[in-house]
Amino acid sequence: MRSDPTYRQAVAHDHALVVAMLAELVDELGTTDNPAQLKIQLHEDIRAALASPRVRIFLAEVDGVPIGLGRADVLINDPIFRLRGDHRCGYIDQMFVQKAFRQRGIGAELMRRCEAWFREQGIGHSLLHAAPRALEFYARSGYVQNREMLKRL
Repeated sequence: MRSDPTYRQAVAHDHALVVAMLAELVDELGTTDNPAQLKIQLHEDIRAALASPRVRIFLAEVDGVPIGLGRADVLINDPIFRLRGDHRCGYIDQMFVQKAFRQRGIGAELMRRCEAWFREQGIGHSLLHAAPRALEFYARSGYVQNREMLKRL
């Protein structure tokens, strides 16, 4: 029988396990971009994220084994918020829970931890980009679709 999940902030020595989980995410998303190149870039991206005061990566673990993560970035001078008094906003990135652990509230708890950290930073807005299949998950967390569109050039 598995234990209940525990949650913690990732630190520098978690680099390899964070990269491994994000490689799973790249594979699962089946991105049309070059997945091999994305996986190579993950190493430096995560190294920089773990060292940055503007990024937090939260881990979910069961019996000490990582099963999910959520990344929270503080964006500075984001153009979406350029006309507001505070040009900062929270950005939820790289939310992932392994398939065997989904539908148990783990992703929602990771999301709450990201949002709580944003509030601690005095940030009042959060945004994200979602895979189409994740829209319902984010809607349950209170996120609403906006007018953003994307075109590959």
